[in-house]
Amino acid sequence: MKIFLALLSFVAFVSAAIQSPTYEVLETRTDYEIRRYPQKKWVATSVDSFGYEEVRGTLFNTLFNYIDGGNEGGVTVPMTAPVTTLVIPGEGPNCKQTFTMAFYVPEEFQENPPVPTNPAVFIEDRPEFELYSRLFSGYAYETDYISEGYALYQSLERDGVTDAQYAPWYMIGYDSPFDFVNRRNEVWFPRVAAAKEN
Repeated sequence: MKIFLALLSFVAFVSAAIQSPTYEVLETRTDYEIRRYPQKKWVATSVDSFGYEEVRGTLFNTLFNYIDGGNEGGVTVPMTAPVTTLVIPGEGPNCKQTFTMAFYVPEEFQENPPVPTNPAVFIEDRPEFELYSRLFSGYAYETDYISEGYALYQSLERDGVTDAQYAPWYMIGYDSPFDFVNRRNEVWFPRVAAAKEN
């Protein structure tokens, strides 16, 4: 019930114009983009699990509690997009993965984000980074992200790309569960700086 109420509140947030981090499109290919994101702060939480769907709601609810006043000062922080989830695969087959979900910290809080009161929540100072992004629509589940990630991998292999990092990688969502059309999802593979310089 608590997660359902949080999702309803999320709808109220996203019904208004919400902030997203700015980025520069370095290149547009047939089925993906190369982007550069500036250094920004994000609020994040992590959990280990065998599957994303098992912990997706818990991760979201933990972060929503933070922006809904679960921080020092009880500050309400506006919802932003996208919601990013970093996936760190386990070291072998049938191992747990680490899922780190993050909300972008709005510009008005970038310099001094409210301090989380939940020890499971932390502020991530994400440095400038470049990435490969593939866009897809519809309701996205873990299997969809994996499928689209494989499609992006094939595109990068086709184009002879040698500076993509395939693990860890990101699952990206922009929409409320109650947005039924024109849904935007992405998979991101970071661009490895060391490889770019060679």
